[in-house]
Amino acid sequence: MNQLLAVLLAVVFAWAAGAKLAARPDTAAGFASLGLPAPEAMVWVMIGLEIAIAALLVIVPGWGSLLAFAVLAGFTVFLVGLVRSGRPVSCRCFGGASTEPVSGKTLIRNGLLLALAAVVALTA
Repeated sequence: MNQLLAVLLAVVFAWAAGAKLAARPDTAAGFASLGLPAPEAMVWVMIGLEIAIAALLVIVPGWGSLLAFAVLAGFTVFLVGLVRSGRPVSCRCFGGASTEPVSGKTLIRNGLLLALAAVVALTA
């Protein structure tokens, strides 16, 4: 069961990386609107990080889930600040597929992914 959950989380991270790669210019523009430094470079950093997390989740689920949890937790804190600011900006978490402004819905999705990463980490 734990391996299945790790693979499910890996698929989410791989999907996010692939979506960013497929819509690099849009993702960079979204990152710029978030105020992230060097948005073009940040797209590549995020793609690489998400691919690495996906691979680790399949190869070494315990370590992959810890890294996934840390990245998700950090980004969720950032998103909470964004929601509180009231700025209608998209996170581009899934490239061009995620154009809606960050909202409570985004935070719930991240919370579910955090819970999934925690379950995998605690049962690995």
